[in-house]
Amino acid sequence: MKSRWLAKIAAIVCAICLAMGVMSQTVFARDNASAAGRYAPEEPMTTFIVLGAEEQSATPVPEITDNRTVLPMYADGVQVGQCAIVNGQPYMGVAAFCQALGLGAQTQDNGNAVSLAMNGVMLLAQAGQAYLACNDRYIYLDNGVQVLDGAVALPVEQLVKCIGLTAYWDRVQWTLTVDKTVGEPLEQGSTFYNESDLYWLSRLIFSMASGEPLEAKVAVGEVCVNRLRNEAFGGQKNIYEVVFAKNQFDVVTNGMIYVEPDESSVMAAKMALEGTDLAKGASYVAAQEMGDGYQCVAQLGDLRFYTAA
Repeated sequence: MKSRWLAKIAAIVCAICLAMGVMSQTVFARDNASAAGRYAPEEPMTTFIVLGAEEQSATPVPEITDNRTVLPMYADGVQVGQCAIVNGQPYMGVAAFCQALGLGAQTQDNGNAVSLAMNGVMLLAQAGQAYLACNDRYIYLDNGVQVLDGAVALPVEQLVKCIGLTAYWDRVQWTLTVDKTVGEPLEQGSTFYNESDLYWLSRLIFSMASGEPLEAKVAVGEVCVNRLRNEAFGGQKNIYEVVFAKNQFDVVTNGMIYVEPDESSVMAAKMALEGTDLAKGASYVAAQEMGDGYQCVAQLGDLRFYTAA
């Protein structure tokens, strides 16, 4: 009899502890949500500008499929190197890019991973990954991290963004011109990401997409961000309000939203806040067909992403 009473008491204590934990998480969320100044980072200044025929002449813009695989890179009116074209994107080895422009950056490349350090920039990338890390920010790359001629290569668009340069890709003259004037480097993640947004978005991703591929996790984050931008969802002001909107996410009802996320979910949340579109503008995600009134626009892993039809 005594052992039964002890077991009951222990169960009650555990329940109270769990409830207190959930309450403390909720209080934290509300305090931070009220202070959240933005639901997602502001749009960055354009540093990679594509010039087409409409800006220059009646000459047709070359198609990506025109079989050209290299793009000359110029600085100060002189060709300083060349980029490779990977699925329509100019890529260049990180060390070669810095050397060609005389940036004085410290780079290390072992053919599998590369690091770059200069003027408030710390960039890391590994071959085969779908993202680069810079200043504690994670940026998704449509064509991933490449290895070209034995060196780790990244999209020039992201290189200039991270370092603080401006580049112009002339699709008519087929040249890439880089302004070597170094401006502001990529803002640090500690100030770029809103703490509350990142806190709840990473938990939503983990609770809904644990075990799914990275692309699916990022897309789940996009769904939340897309709802924030869509007035049809009530005009919520931040990620917390989207996540805890009434009867929207089952993981809130069952308490999974309070589980500590893994590293990949935090990374995926950061990528979603950077502005990706793997979900193709979707505002709904499910593991099954949603039926009439919804259109499936993407499927990643075991998850389907929908817009209202």
